[in-house]
Amino acid sequence: MRHAMSKWLALVLALAMVLSISACGGNTTGENNAAGNQSSQNTSGESDQEDTQEEAAGPVLEGQMELDYAQQFTIDLYSDGYRMITIEGAAAPYLVVPEGAEVPETLAEGTVVLQLPFERAYVASTSMMSLLDAIGGLDRVKLVATEQEKWYLENIVSRMEAGDMVFSGSYDEPDYELMTAGDIQLHLDSGMVDGHPEVLEKFAELGIPSLVERSSQEGHPLARVEWVKVLGVLFGLEEEAQQYFEEQKALVEGAAGADTGKTASMGYITSTGKCYARNGGDYMAQMIALAGGEYILADMEPTESGNTNMTFEDWYARNKDADYMFYVNFALGFNSLQEMLDYNPLFADFKAVQEGHVYVTSPDFTQSTAAIASIIADMNTIFTSDDPEVTTDHLIRLS
Repeated sequence: MRHAMSKWLALVLALAMVLSISACGGNTTGENNAAGNQSSQNTSGESDQEDTQEEAAGPVLEGQMELDYAQQFTIDLYSDGYRMITIEGAAAPYLVVPEGAEVPETLAEGTVVLQLPFERAYVASTSMMSLLDAIGGLDRVKLVATEQEKWYLENIVSRMEAGDMVFSGSYDEPDYELMTAGDIQLHLDSGMVDGHPEVLEKFAELGIPSLVERSSQEGHPLARVEWVKVLGVLFGLEEEAQQYFEEQKALVEGAAGADTGKTASMGYITSTGKCYARNGGDYMAQMIALAGGEYILADMEPTESGNTNMTFEDWYARNKDADYMFYVNFALGFNSLQEMLDYNPLFADFKAVQEGHVYVTSPDFTQSTAAIASIIADMNTIFTSDDPEVTTDHLIRLS
């Protein structure tokens, strides 16, 4: 249904563009006839040929951008650099108009026009910030929804320290005065804003277009990374986005191989003692599989993303036999195995603890969508290394 809708929208836009261009062509023909008698003496065949050439010179549908994994968006490609972004569940498509190009006079009802260039954006999605960093687009972002001390991506921290990027309130309570003062041109947010429709309404009132990305709803890990192609269109970095994605895909393909026979757990504990394990259908479980391992809870909610909450006793019973423990170290953090044992002596019964195969995630792990391919490669390195003390950039061995 998604592709059918995209094709329908493409046809509507193509027809609208042709009608608009035809109208302009008719006016031009009239002016030529008024200028002298020679124009009116042209043969009928010559006039038809000129009209056809003028119509053909306008934007026409050329195809659709190739997507390898993403399911939550499509990008229709038009001549002269026009692009139509359609996002699953969005009320309307987004027509991206190249810098200096004209907006078609007639568009499908509700179409959101995004006139390039965007040089002053407000981005409330950490995933998109990570991808923008990867393709050199951070200079287009002026406001963010995460405070400086909560960022772990170095290039973002340095820009905030220099004052080139400013915190403008949380995603659900942005500083609208700052948006206006900064002449913000685009609001890019995550699906978390769905619960706050008043935010989107206020941006519409201010005349600032909003685009809500759906990367978190993608199933395959690389599908989340492929949203970089949307950013490439929005910020005039299509070539950079394509090259980056191909590099990430190659990195994963290089790490993928035969099943290593190693099992791994993946989860975390909150500061209040609640335990969470990734669902069997979650993208992190798929990352383990792509790296040649087997997620030990692959049978738990195998079609669902996200986490399942459980007691420590249940968490212990279901994870203790895993060969490796990948602990997401952002809520209740551990810096050593001893800290784990001090928290709960039952950790001593975990096979991964006994064999020294406990790894915690780096601080930027949950913010760095751009590092997904690197993390898969790190997992593969851990599964296949002969060094019992191997550690990596994103998965750090505890001792």
